[in-house]
Amino acid sequence: MSEITAQERAARIKLLVLDIDGVLTDGRVVYDQDGRELKFFDIKDGHGLKLLQRAGFKIVWLSGRASKVNQVRAQELGIDELVEDCKIKLPRFERVLSEHGMQPEQAAFMGDDLIDLPPMRAAGLALAPADAWPEVRQAAHWVATLPGGRGAVRQACELLLKASGKWDEVTGRYF
Repeated sequence: MSEITAQERAARIKLLVLDIDGVLTDGRVVYDQDGRELKFFDIKDGHGLKLLQRAGFKIVWLSGRASKVNQVRAQELGIDELVEDCKIKLPRFERVLSEHGMQPEQAAFMGDDLIDLPPMRAAGLALAPADAWPEVRQAAHWVATLPGGRGAVRQACELLLKASGKWDEVTGRYF
């Protein structure tokens, strides 16, 4: 029996679960002089997520850290669920699947560091940004050519949309 390709795996996905720091952001945390946290999210990644939503995909953010910045961005984008301060991600990932009525093969997980390996291994499609930690890139079924916080999520969104046959439907108004 042959290995299932990333494209074939992507065609089954209905739920995208993303780590935040290092995936949706470049992984850096900046504090201003008053101690307020700043992060940088890429607008192109956000647009990719909006395209996925338009196509009917569910999106969940699952982060090891809690941050007001995450909450603001998730609300702005209308993310289905934001889970923060999650130090052991696999049980929470499994609960997300159950809550959304999904099987593991219907879920993709994109992570960049060792904490993300258990849910990546459980997901039907494991994704990683180009600058993910080496063991994470090795565990991924698909690795973006762009780094976290700089277009990797957009590339993953396009992979899912094209594999599902919904790319033309959600982008037709642009062409």
